[in-house]
Amino acid sequence: MKNLLSVAIIMAFSIVILSFTMVSNEQSTTPQSSDVTYEVPNNVQVILDNSCYGCHNSDSKSTKGKMKLNFDKLGDLKQGKLVSKLSRIYNAVNEQDMPPKKFISKYPDKKLSDSQTETVKEWANDLINKNGGL
Repeated sequence: MKNLLSVAIIMAFSIVILSFTMVSNEQSTTPQSSDVTYEVPNNVQVILDNSCYGCHNSDSKSTKGKMKLNFDKLGDLKQGKLVSKLSRIYNAVNEQDMPPKKFISKYPDKKLSDSQTETVKEWANDLINKNGGL
């Protein structure tokens, strides 16, 4: 009876040890936090401040604008979400959907010039590529 109890205890102990070892190995193969790159050069920041940031920031009165894109939180996004947002920025600027025409009619000085559009597109595209693309 003592031998049977000893064998049962040893087996239970072995199972516990193996389960911790397996969890430890699984955690070590899981990728750690990805290297997210989010930088805004000064020339891009000036454009964003003038034409985008008014609606796309945490303090904006435009609920819709800050819900769709919030530049204050862009750097906190995980890699996949950041790439997705940058892609949307690229497409919106490329299609001239942003800034919106209604907004531009009230504030014509906020319209992006062709060179500003290209600068924002290049910035977004570079960050997309640095963060693994789509």
